[in-house]
Amino acid sequence: MYIAVSGTCYWCMEAVLRSLKGISRVEQGFVKTNVGPDCEAVLCFVDLSSITLKDVVSAHLATHACTANHSSRQKYPSAIYPVSANDTKLVTAALEAGAKAFDLPVVTEVRPFAAFYPTKRAQQNYFWRQTEKPFCQGTILPKLQALALSHPHLLTTNAMAFLQGTLTRK
Repeated sequence: MYIAVSGTCYWCMEAVLRSLKGISRVEQGFVKTNVGPDCEAVLCFVDLSSITLKDVVSAHLATHACTANHSSRQKYPSAIYPVSANDTKLVTAALEAGAKAFDLPVVTEVRPFAAFYPTKRAQQNYFWRQTEKPFCQGTILPKLQALALSHPHLLTTNAMAFLQGTLTRK
């Protein structure tokens, strides 16, 4: 199943999705819908035999401000976009289940998918190619560390090994 997600910058979401078991074909770029402007997003393939959609949604919600309607929501809408309209009910059910983990209402929406435009190849896999960069260290790494503490069972062996090293240095 293909889905796209938005909610924060695509470099952050890409790093999160690349660290999850059962996720492949991860690309950052811009999603187009029939409502609102194009926005930064990540498109990926979810192998439902390796990870549940609820777990993917839970990881997405845990790694961005999914309960906040902040001033950047126009640029970074909190949303999930099923590529196939047939998957809308599955995505909606996973979102409803994932939202139960939060005390505040989740603002994340299921939105229609129209198209996806990937960024240049040189930008893809931004975090995992250059983990030492200041943005990676200061913004993306803390999200991954929080995910390693809250959802360790969802992380790939490589991601968990890398993150365990960063957690012990804190």
